[in-house]
Amino acid sequence: MLNKMGRRSWIRLAGMTAAGLGAVNTAGKARAAEAASIAPAAPAAPSKETYETQAKGTRILPGQWRPHYPWEHIAWISPAWPSQDYLWLDFPEAIFTNQGLLFLSHVNPPIPSVFNNLPRVPWREESDGIAFERELPNGVVFGGRVSRANDTAVDLELYIRNGSAGRLADIELQTCAFLRAIREFGDYTRDNKLVHLPQEGWISLNEGMTREAGSGKYRVGWRSKGKPMADLPVVITISNKAERLFAMSWGEHTLSMVGNANHPCVHADPFFDNLEPGQEGRIRGRIVFFEGNLRDFQPERHFT
Repeated sequence: MLNKMGRRSWIRLAGMTAAGLGAVNTAGKARAAEAASIAPAAPAAPSKETYETQAKGTRILPGQWRPHYPWEHIAWISPAWPSQDYLWLDFPEAIFTNQGLLFLSHVNPPIPSVFNNLPRVPWREESDGIAFERELPNGVVFGGRVSRANDTAVDLELYIRNGSAGRLADIELQTCAFLRAIREFGDYTRDNKLVHLPQEGWISLNEGMTREAGSGKYRVGWRSKGKPMADLPVVITISNKAERLFAMSWGEHTLSMVGNANHPCVHADPFFDNLEPGQEGRIRGRIVFFEGNLRDFQPERHFT
């Protein structure tokens, strides 16, 4: 047939056939789109739960770090998101005063404490957290409470009651958040730990510890030996896994912020006002777990 058709006739027939097929295809697509708009959407496949994601939400448990030092007070705190990991809060790690180093949660031969080989004091489990109280041989009593504030925050409270015969002054504590067991924050570095400087914003602890003293109210470094430079009493640790962080503060009772790269740990370390015999002091702090970018983190919304 093609051999008997002229060139113009063949081109005309081919064009008509292509147009007809196009019309059929267009109509078919329209009918398919209409059917899709009427038919219910297929349900999304459920996300597969794993061992890593099974445990959800902030959990606070009595913990242990060094079983050969039974007098330590360790709280295990999990992040707000699904995780099998915990940070270990040494609560407190040390109490320095004018009467000496009254408490140290472990033995450090170069820095001996006044009282050694103290007995174990168990945590008391409460509905929203855990608490303890210890009395030292000189009559000084101290205790603490770690409790769930909301879905993303943990409240911290420490108190000291001066039952000794003398004045307690220069009261400086260390409260260590040990990070090795919470892997997304556990890098052996200070570069993932941030403090906030006036006119500069957030900088790493590594950088801050090399700076000269500045105009900030809060110190960067170890207790009163640190340099005043930060304008916020908040230290942040950034996740190596996702856009999220955890932050720690003792508010106006924050003395200094520091981290140990070889440990690895991060501190917001507090102070107490002087206490005469019979007086008691209480301070309150907070740990916050935040999911989002550092730019979106607003400390004033979480630490008030």
